Amino acid sequence: MSPRRVSWRFLLLTGPIALLLAGCMLTLTPSDGGADNGDGDGTGGDTTDTLTVRVVNLTNVSLDPEIYVSAEPVSVDELFQPANKYTAFGVGTTGILADRDSDTFALDCSQARLIGTRGGRFGDDLNNPEGTGQQVVLTQELSVFCEGSVTFTYARAGDGFTTAYIVTR
Repeated sequence: MSPRRVSWRFLLLTGPIALLLAGCMLTLTPSDGGADNGDGDGTGGDTTDTLTVRVVNLTNVSLDPEIYVSAEPVSVDELFQPANKYTAFGVGTTGILADRDSDTFALDCSQARLIGTRGGRFGDDLNNPEGTGQQVVLTQELSVFCEGSVTFTYARAGDGFTTAYIVTR
């Protein structure tokens, strides 16, 4: 019997899930450039393609999911700057979700080279939160895909909070 080869795609999808279940912070480092898809613009994707993002608050308190988006390949510190915070969803399109609430929005792939969350701030006073979840940074075409979706789920875990994600293609 010959040994089975493990697909790199299988490892790419299951590896981050195992790390999250182990309580590790996950940061996927952006590449230094994109592959051209042959359309001549060097973006690696059609600007009409979208990434669907779903944000789910499973807690009984308010949530600022702290979603950040960048059209450029930047460092993690550069991604988590106020200018990159995405707030066009949630209660009154403020980027805040009420307890046990969810929302879905679509991003043009040209603006979603990187998408991440600082982990979310949980509590009814978000200026003085009860806690935060885990930071996640996802890179287009490495961990999220145009015409695909990502769901960020925020929940309680014992005395703390967790942030998890699922990518579908």
